[in-house]
Amino acid sequence: MIRAFLISILLLFIVNLSFAQGNLTGRVYENKTRIPIAGVSIQNLNSNIFTVSDKNGLFSIRAHVGDLVTFSSFAYEADTLFVKDLSSTEILMDLKGTNLKGVTIRDQQTRLGSLTAPATLSPFGGQTVVYSRDANGNYKGGLSMNIFDSHSDAKKRQKDIQLGKDEELKRQIAKEFSPDNLKGYIPLKGQEMINFIIMYTPTIDTYTSPEFNFTMYIDSSYKEFLKIPKERRESKDLTDLHAKPSE
Repeated sequence: MIRAFLISILLLFIVNLSFAQGNLTGRVYENKTRIPIAGVSIQNLNSNIFTVSDKNGLFSIRAHVGDLVTFSSFAYEADTLFVKDLSSTEILMDLKGTNLKGVTIRDQQTRLGSLTAPATLSPFGGQTVVYSRDANGNYKGGLSMNIFDSHSDAKKRQKDIQLGKDEELKRQIAKEFSPDNLKGYIPLKGQEMINFIIMYTPTIDTYTSPEFNFTMYIDSSYKEFLKIPKERRESKDLTDLHAKPSE
């Protein structure tokens, strides 16, 4: 009787554990238009795992209940999600600069052919912007703007350009260190491949270093990875311990 009770408790613990860790999935939308946003940088702050949303705004990232996951994109306000559960979720992102304080706009409109759209201020040098529309006047996501060349805004534009470059580098790193690409270089699959990616995906500084060589980096990382016992390499707990060594 006691043995059956203990087995039941153990099974319940395993079930709860399976629900507490896995992949957080969902879709990223533009808040005002509900247009899916592609290329959003998504990072788990607890494990530093990184991914990007696909052309349909869909994403999937390894996460545990209690993790913090950030969503950032060049033209949108960053957002942070506290993971309460791993059910599919919707992320709504606002365009930057649509809620500036201390600015009054009276009867200002920007005309697009026969269409009329209210104007807002953008974060790119304070220029007039409007939400992009298609030929039928429907919102199609993003924004339209004219950037005025001003020396006073040069520093801010340079910062925006650098942010855009960093986002592009993150997408490039995520693409090169994806299972589909790495399977041509190393004979790993499943959880073992996931663990390798989590442990050895380089930072932007490492990736852009003049000494960085993709093939040599993969080769040396793979040799280092093989020093770990096989049963640990294939365990989900490996990267949990790697990401949180202090626990």
